Amino acid sequence: MIYVIGDGIAGLTAAISLKLHGYDTVVITKDVYGGSSYVSKGGIAAALSSDDSPELHAEDTVRVGDGLCDVNAVNYFVKEASYAIDTLVKWGFRFDEDLRLEGGHSRRRIHHKTDETGRELTSFLLKKAGDLGISIVKDRVLSLIVRDGKLRSFITESRGLVGDADALVLATGGYAYLWQYSSNPPTNMGDGIAMAFRAGALVSDLEFVQFHPTVTMINGETMLLSETLRGEGAILIDNNGVRFTFNYHKDGELAPRDVLARAVYTEIMKGRKVYMVFSNIKDFERKFPGVNKFLRRHGLSINSKIPVFPGAHFTIGGIRTNVKGETNIVDLYAIGEVSDTGFHGANRLASNSLLEALVMGINLPNYVNEPWEGPSTSDGKLINLKVPNGSSSLSIDEIRRINWELIGIVRHGEGLQRAMRMYAYHDMYSGTEESNAILLSYLTALSALIREESRGVHYRNDYPNRDSRWENKRIYLSLAPHSS
Repeated sequence: MIYVIGDGIAGLTAAISLKLHGYDTVVITKDVYGGSSYVSKGGIAAALSSDDSPELHAEDTVRVGDGLCDVNAVNYFVKEASYAIDTLVKWGFRFDEDLRLEGGHSRRRIHHKTDETGRELTSFLLKKAGDLGISIVKDRVLSLIVRDGKLRSFITESRGLVGDADALVLATGGYAYLWQYSSNPPTNMGDGIAMAFRAGALVSDLEFVQFHPTVTMINGETMLLSETLRGEGAILIDNNGVRFTFNYHKDGELAPRDVLARAVYTEIMKGRKVYMVFSNIKDFERKFPGVNKFLRRHGLSINSKIPVFPGAHFTIGGIRTNVKGETNIVDLYAIGEVSDTGFHGANRLASNSLLEALVMGINLPNYVNEPWEGPSTSDGKLINLKVPNGSSSLSIDEIRRINWELIGIVRHGEGLQRAMRMYAYHDMYSGTEESNAILLSYLTALSALIREESRGVHYRNDYPNRDSRWENKRIYLSLAPHSS
């Protein structure tokens, strides 16, 4: 039996593909519609048009990745993109005909379904899984049991010890909800990464947290304003009507996300308000029905100025894997946002996340019976940690506030050290959501403290420049035995 933990796009495509290849598969999830896949707006990056190529897609990915992409991983994913798209179409999913443009891309290559690609695709995959008879069980995995470097079993909240796993596939998403301002649902708190780390899995690149530049909240409802809006003509202005983005980057609203998020953050910190304006978008209601419905719910229109702010959106770091999804623990796979293949480097190119999730999920059956390779750590520094463990706890709201203030868009060494000291007094081992969140926050602050430079989405105002000594160097963390 192969267990898939998580029912987002990575988990569902893995379960469906495994089932179609003859493997008995069960999906376990905390919340069937709770992950970030369902609320994903943009689409899937794939170079399939006549004026595009995987090589151009790779160039864009590496450029935006700011000197930290694993080039072999990049080449793998961009070349597998056509097969992933073709597979979805073969399964019965239909994309809209037009291709969209997003920041950092040199071509229109975003395959989408209106402006609710994540919702549409997740709903389709859930139905496909049901039609195939795949069981989707609502439960929460608490811990993994590993002996001699091999996964032996795992423990869930409802079922207790599960000992019949031939393999376990973690597809539990990232941890971007752990910041006070976030586009993510509350299921994304890093549970999969935390339990895997405690079981001996390597984690990497945790300092790279991508903040989306344009999140809005109106009357208590949060909405991610997709990058495709800016690709179709939406602009950003301040409260004086000034279009400020070209002061920060030559591409203006289509600058890489890290640049644009810091630009919006800087304007807000200067006391200004930032708005998105849609009036330049042609055929707005047809192209963006989800945004249009959101506006109408709140008595707004295409001519309204929509207040925006940056929010934690995607965590680039995670459980270190190769492109097959293999971790350093035999029979433990990690796919999608919970994993770190090196594909995204220091700054994810828009819509490459769903691509990575699809390719890893769809291709997983090709690797299940192959000899185990696991990930390489030759491109970085491996640190074995004795992680402290206190007895008290913090609420999720307290953790989110600390992370926003001390491990946020703009960081400083003193703030990172302060965050680590605060977390060191609290429980990181019990397996509760709070302990998982504290552990992930501690490891993120540590990784950000170690990387004494600014690169991609990691920006430190005490080290505001890139340092060539960190070029193509990543930080690997593992748990030393007998930590206390």
